[in-house]
Amino acid sequence: MIAFNFSGGTVTHDDLSLLQDIAVAKQTDLLKEDMLQVEFAGGLLLDVGWYPEFDASGGFRINVIKNFDWDRPVVALTAYETTELVEQLNVAQDAINGELRKTSAF
Repeated sequence: MIAFNFSGGTVTHDDLSLLQDIAVAKQTDLLKEDMLQVEFAGGLLLDVGWYPEFDASGGFRINVIKNFDWDRPVVALTAYETTELVEQLNVAQDAINGELRKTSAF
């Protein structure tokens, strides 16, 4: 299993932690569109899914959404293996922290 820590967020859905730190091609039965959602203050949401579902040639989409504006994510990242996914989740967390600092500055 892959362990994740989202500072300041509340995990509302998590199938992502079921993944093993091995090649995604060996665990395609776990690769689906709705894998992780984490809610943060300020109307921020971290969303992770695999597209296309169950297809080893796809990729993880990591989006940071603000105020449910799915058409204009604050951050949109892609990863193709679990190691890269962990790195991109750190980038997303940094972006969330930056957004939270902006809203708390007022």
